[in-house]
This record gives sequence, C-alpha cells and structure tokens, in this order.
Amino acid sequence: MTTINSSKQKIQIDRHSGKIPHSVQKLCELCYLEHSIHRMLCGWGNQFYAWDDKVAVCSHVWDQACIVESLRNRISQFPGVTADQPVSAELESLVNTVLCAADFEDAIDGIYQIVNTVLVNRYLDFIEQVSAIHDAPTHQIIRQIVATKDLQRRWRSEYRQRVAHTTDSGYLKRISEHFEKVEYLKQPTIFDKQKTAAPLGVNTTFRPLAARIDPTWQTRSEHDVLDWIAVDFANQIEARQLFWPIGYMRELGLAMSQLHWIYDSPDMPWAFHFDESRHLWDESRHGDSGYTRMKELGITINEVGFTHSRDLLGNRETNCDGKTVKPILPTDLYESLFFIGMIAETGHFKVKREAYADFRDGGDLASAEMMLYDIIDETMHVQYAHQWLPALAKRAALDHTGYEQRASQIRKQKQLEADNRVATLKQKQKPNHESDPTYQLYMTLRDRVRSSCPLSNAASCPIRSAKPM
Repeated sequence: MTTINSSKQKIQIDRHSGKIPHSVQKLCELCYLEHSIHRMLCGWGNQFYAWDDKVAVCSHVWDQACIVESLRNRISQFPGVTADQPVSAELESLVNTVLCAADFEDAIDGIYQIVNTVLVNRYLDFIEQVSAIHDAPTHQIIRQIVATKDLQRRWRSEYRQRVAHTTDSGYLKRISEHFEKVEYLKQPTIFDKQKTAAPLGVNTTFRPLAARIDPTWQTRSEHDVLDWIAVDFANQIEARQLFWPIGYMRELGLAMSQLHWIYDSPDMPWAFHFDESRHLWDESRHGDSGYTRMKELGITINEVGFTHSRDLLGNRETNCDGKTVKPILPTDLYESLFFIGMIAETGHFKVKREAYADFRDGGDLASAEMMLYDIIDETMHVQYAHQWLPALAKRAALDHTGYEQRASQIRKQKQLEADNRVATLKQKQKPNHESDPTYQLYMTLRDRVRSSCPLSNAASCPIRSAKPM
C-alpha cells in the first residue's frame, strides 16, 4: 500500500473551473503515452530472438492494451470528456523520438527503462496529489498500472542480465530533451488546439523490421514433418497426438504477424486494437502451450522447426533497404483476418473437438487440456472476425457481401487441396518413404511420444476427420 501524504494533495478545481477536474487532462496525456508504448511494442516486438522473450512481448502488448483500456474507460466516465481527447503535439514528438531508436536494444531501454520510469513517477504523483476518496476509482486503476509496470521493470532487468547493452548516449539525450520540454509531465501540457498529437509513428519514417528468427528453427528438407503426419492424421490417434503440440507451437508465428496488424492500422478504432491485442496474446500462449507440451514429450524445436523453409512466417515484402517491411495494405489486413478467423480457426473446430475427446478418453489429459483451452479462445477469435471484417472491408473499399459463403467455399477448396497432398504422399510413401529423412524423423517422434505418453485407445480409437488444410 502506497503511503499518502495528505499535505501534497491538491484541489482539482478552481474558481473558474467547469465540470471537469484538472486531473482529467493528465489522465488523457498518460493514456496517450501508454497507447504509444503499446504501438512501440507492436512496431519493434518481432525483433526478440529467444522463445521466452517472444512470448513475453506478446504478454506485454496485452498488458499495455489493458492499461490503455482501463484509462480510456475511466476518462469516458467524466461527463463531457472522451477517451480520444486531444493532447499536445509535443507528446507525439517525445514518443516518436523513443520509437525511432537506432537499433532494437536501444528501443527496449527507451520503452522499458526511460519512459516507464517517468510514467511510474507521474502515477505516484497522481496518487499523492488527487483525493483518494473523491477519485478512488482512478486510484484503483493506477495502483494496478504501477504493479504491471513493476513486473515489466523486473522483466527488463532479467533480460539485460542475459542480453547486455549500453544505450546510445545521443539517443538518451534526445529523449531527455523532449521530456524537459514537457517538464517531465509534472504538469498538464498547455498546447495549441490546432497542433495536437497524432498516433505514434504516423509522422515518422519508422518501419518495422523483418522478423528475427533463429536459423536453427527452420527446416529445409523437401517435406515438412507435418506433411507425413497429415497422411496418418485421420486414421491414427498417435499421429494427432504428435501433430497438435507442433501445430500449436507454430502459432507463435501468427502472433508475430499480428503485431504488425496493429501497428499498420493506426486509423482503426481502439476497440479493434484491444481485441487484436487479446487475439495475438492468445496465439502466443497457444504457441507456448504447444512448445511446453513438445518438451514434455521429448521433442525439440530444432527437430521439427518453427517453420518450414517454404513458409513465410508472416514476413512481408521488404522495402528497398532489404530490412524493413512494407506496410500492410487495407486489403491485405482484411484478407489476413478473414483467412485466420473464417478459414483457419473456423475450419479446425471439428478436428480440435475430436482430438480433445480422444486424448481425454485415452488418458493424455495434458494434451486434452491444451486442446480445450484453445477451443475456448478460438471461439472468441471467430467472433472477432465477424465483428471487425465489415469495418475492415469498408476501410479497404471491398465488397463484404456473402463473406460467410465465400469462407465456406474456400474451406472446401482447402480441404480438397489437403486431401490431394495426402494422396500424393501416400503414393510416394510406398516405394521410397524410408529414404526420406523427414519420414524417418516422423517415425522416430511417434515412437518417442508413444514411450513418453502411451494412449489407452491407440488401437481402438475410431477414424476421425482428415486434417483440414
């Protein structure tokens, strides 16, 4: 519990005040800055290298989304105030300076150490200066925010023990100069209503970089191990027991792509970014749950790969510099959410429910639990697609009419293509499958999983649905 010094409290109105406390403008500024951090994490987040750090940044994106949402909700409770209240363009200059770091590690220090430290101090000032009785709801929100910031501070400290870095002195100086211009946010910034802050990054040349991936996580054989698993997917529960941890592990790649969905749609409503923040956090957790189950079953990411060389892993076409990625066009964002929600997630519900029941009945409760929580999350994700595709279609000037029928047709086509791939592999399997190292790996992993977690219904489980795509 933070100790309150009542002598530092300040009355938040004056003789000329209207019906809005002075503290509300400070909340609006804090909200803008927190939203900017959210966008910074989306812009830089795919540069983390280690698995746990990739998962952590997705969690931090969701943390930031919750911070922004809580502040927006509180601000909107004051009559006559909106959560999108304008703030000074000086704040935009400040956050853009933090965003435009020379390298990723500088950006991490700018976000987690410099900006967050100033924000925590201002939150503590707010608690001291604003009545804890009159404005108790805001106090409650701020205490939770400070607790979240402390967790982020501890994470960065641990990260720097693993990844040492000295922040560029010129970068630190530029940030300090901007903080000095706004008096380190100690007072609400007086500004010209004609010069207000735009979303972070839109008035800069900053572009996200292509995703950083450990090269040992990428397999380059002719076939992906999932190709051979697909051959036995419908007929053998042990193939499905091997498939799902690997399939889920690879969903972290989707979360890395979704970071850019958010960064490249600054014109979309905050509610879209909030939902997509939850969506990408869920996908990162699915990836982590799959990877955790893989390790429990004795499977390494280097064996099966985070991606196959034919997959793009969410990377988009790069700019002329060969490093930064081109912006996601409105049509591409619509099609991305359409495919994930209406094709991939909707198309896998049946096989996921079958897997849950079969793993549960066969005694692999850890895998069954993994399936169940994913089904719960994906049900919500499909609703996101239904909710936001109309707005994304309008933004992209696309005809959204009959989108469900279109999705159904594509799912059928994807199933046909998947069935044809399986048929082709079955023909190849007969004469020379033993010469394919990926097939040999598949057999080795099957034996390993069977030894680690035998299923009581391995011989009795009925034939199930084919792998959808």
